[in-house]
Amino acid sequence: MYVVKMRGGYLCANGGPTKHLKFATRFDTRKKAEELAEKWLRSDINYKVVDLESEMMASK
Repeated sequence: MYVVKMRGGYLCANGGPTKHLKFATRFDTRKKAEELAEKWLRSDINYKVVDLESEMMASK
């Protein structure tokens, strides 16, 4: 599973970023995450697709 990390939090399909991983939108593949991030986010927003498990370990 992957999440889209950006400044201020993680991508949440319910509207805007969230600082909490449990509310972030999860993607099955890195490609899906990148495609939807490009579609949903403005071009001036920098983001990074990260592995959910490694991100959860890093946040502890």
